[in-house]
Amino acid sequence: MNKNHIVFISAALASAVAMQASAEEAATETKSESVGCEAVVAVANAACAPATVTVQQPKKEKLWSGEIDASYINLSGNTEETTTSGSVHLTRKENAWKNIIHAEGLSSVKDDIRTAEKYYAYDKLSYNFTEKSYYFGMLSYTDDHFSGYDYQASAIVGLGRNLLSAENMVWDLEAGVGYRVSKIEANPAEMILEEDQDEAIIRIATLYTWTISDNANFLQSLSSEIGEENTISQSETALKVKINSSLALKLSYKVKYTDVVPIETKHADTETIVSLSYAF
Repeated sequence: MNKNHIVFISAALASAVAMQASAEEAATETKSESVGCEAVVAVANAACAPATVTVQQPKKEKLWSGEIDASYINLSGNTEETTTSGSVHLTRKENAWKNIIHAEGLSSVKDDIRTAEKYYAYDKLSYNFTEKSYYFGMLSYTDDHFSGYDYQASAIVGLGRNLLSAENMVWDLEAGVGYRVSKIEANPAEMILEEDQDEAIIRIATLYTWTISDNANFLQSLSSEIGEENTISQSETALKVKINSSLALKLSYKVKYTDVVPIETKHADTETIVSLSYAF
C-alpha cells in the first residue's frame, strides 16, 4: 500500500467519525426538544385542569337546650306515703333572642288521701338590645289544689340587666310591671265566698348562678310580685352535681310566701326535693 492510499483511508475514516458524531448530536438535540415539549404540555395541562377545593361547612349553632328533673319518694309501714315530682326546662337561643319554657308538677298521697297537688308553668321571651341589657315578657300560671286558689296567672313586661358575667358566675336583675289574676276557690261547705284578686303588679327578680367546678353548679333565684291587694314572693336554692355528661343529682329548696291568703290556708309553702336531672 503506498502513501496515497494510506492518506485516502485516513481521510475516509475521519469523515465517517465526524458524520457519526454529527448524527448523535442531532439525535440528542431532537430528544431534548421532545422532552422539553412534553414538559411544557404537562405544565399547560396542569394549569388548565380544574382545581379541587375542599370547603368546610360551618358548624350549626345549637339552638335548643334543656333539662328534665324527676324524683320519687315512697314510704311504707306505719305510714303509707308516695311523693312524685318532675319538671321540664327548655331554652332556645338565637342571636339576641332567648326563650325559656318551664313546667313543673308535684303530687303527694298519704294513706290513700291526696295531701298535695300543684302545677306551675311559665314562658319567658327576652331580647338583648345591648350586650348586658334586655327587654323581656313573661306569662305564668299556677294551679295549687291546696292553696285556696283555683288558679293564679300573671303577665309581665320589663327590663333586665346583667350585673355580673364572669368566667364562672352570672348575676341578672329584672324589674317589670304587669297584671295578676287570682281566682279564689269556692268553699260551699262553709258557705264562705271571697272576692277574686285582680290587680296590677310590680315584679322584681334576680338570678345568680355559680359554676363551682366542672361537676358542680349552684343556683339562687328570688322574685316578688307586689300588688295593692297581695304580694307573692318566691325563692329557689339549688345545688347540682354531675354524675356524667348528661346526668346529675340535684338538691333544691323552694319557698313561696303569700301575704294575704284565703281562710284556713298557710302563708308559706316549702319544698325540699332530691331529683335526678337529665341535660340535653
